[in-house]
Amino acid sequence: MLKTRFLVAFFILFNVAAQAQKTETFIINPSKSLVKWAGKKIVGGNTEGTILVSKGSLDFASKQLKSGEIVMDVTSINSEKASPRLVAHLKNQDFFDVEKHPTASFVITSVKAGNNPQVTGKLTIKGITKELSFPAQITYGKDLVVAKASGIKVNRTLFDVKYRSGSIFSGLGDGAIEDDFVLDITLVSDKK
Repeated sequence: MLKTRFLVAFFILFNVAAQAQKTETFIINPSKSLVKWAGKKIVGGNTEGTILVSKGSLDFASKQLKSGEIVMDVTSINSEKASPRLVAHLKNQDFFDVEKHPTASFVITSVKAGNNPQVTGKLTIKGITKELSFPAQITYGKDLVVAKASGIKVNRTLFDVKYRSGSIFSGLGDGAIEDDFVLDITLVSDKK
């Protein structure tokens, strides 16, 4: 009898724990999501623009972000303020080589919970993958999740984007471009 009670209690606890950890998947809506980027010369102006989100999903357990993946369409890189010539240059081999590498991705590997969760994952650009961490703001709703992160610094030279990098090439003077570019990400996701 005692053994039966123990098994029943164990079964109940196991089911409660399983329900508490039930995963909910939210599918990223590309038409409502966007990645903004900004880069700048060492001396001189800033350049900024956008990259479209192709697809992705965010997984939650107990209303907390646990994992996910975002795929960005690098061929869509654009800038309203820059010349078409500069945008074409960003797409060629000097920068993102979109013909060979049309997408970039970020796969979430861990999340440290809190008011502004610390998201860690693997960013892949030009087929090169590096770890990246940043704080995010996540608004969880029953059928909709909005995730935002701003001021994410990415060292482009780690992804073989070395054009006019002052840390790699000498004598560039005012023509050098900072190694870091900055991303602001807004993801709007609907429940699967």
